[in-house]
Amino acid sequence: MKLKIQAVIMMIAPLGFIAGDAIAADSDDLQRLLTTNQCPGCDLREADLSRAQLSGANLFQADLGGAILRQADLRSANLQEANLYNADLGGASLAASNLFKANLHHANLQRADLREADLGQAMLGRVDLRRADLRDANLFQANLAQAYLEESDFMNSNLQRAFLFRANLERANLTGANLLGADLRGANFYDADLTGATLVGAALNDTNINRAQLSNTNLSGALLQGTTLGPVVCIIDQSVNCAAPAPPPPPLLPADFWDD
Repeated sequence: MKLKIQAVIMMIAPLGFIAGDAIAADSDDLQRLLTTNQCPGCDLREADLSRAQLSGANLFQADLGGAILRQADLRSANLQEANLYNADLGGASLAASNLFKANLHHANLQRADLREADLGQAMLGRVDLRRADLRDANLFQANLAQAYLEESDFMNSNLQRAFLFRANLERANLTGANLLGADLRGANFYDADLTGATLVGAALNDTNINRAQLSNTNLSGALLQGTTLGPVVCIIDQSVNCAAPAPPPPPLLPADFWDD
């Protein structure tokens, strides 16, 4: 029996599953960050940095997988190519931060401030960005597949060639957003505001834009097969102008209706 147990331990040891060998931040790296605000390439996995003051921090290629950064101040921080897989950034301030090519897969960014942040080519699959502020953010070629984006604010953001397959954008604000060439197949835009947005050449196959506001939305060359437009009347040319249809007239009453 002992031999069997030892054999199992030997098999799982390379995978890092031995008790006491749990993943955790390097204490020296953590102290370095808190002291100098400079920690490129550091091991900060699962570190608790809630409410940390890290404005302008250099975290280039840092490993923050599973880290807790709730309500942290990361304004203008350099998180380029950082690993933030499954990190908790709920309510964090990331305005003007550099998240280019960062891994934010499965991260929590509910109500986070990402105004003017650079998320170009970032991995955001299944990220939770509900009610987040992404006004004027750059998401060029970002991967937002199956992301939770309900009620988020993308006003004037750059989503060119972004991948939003089956993303949920219900009631999201996309006024003036640039979605040129974006992949929006199967996405949910129910009751979203796309006023003045650019969707030139976008793939909207099987997308739900029922009740969405599409005034002056540019859909030139967009693929609309299977798209649910809902009960609206649209004139599609170089742009789309939609309005709810007028209610039907009341039924005609018989001539003798008012007679006694």
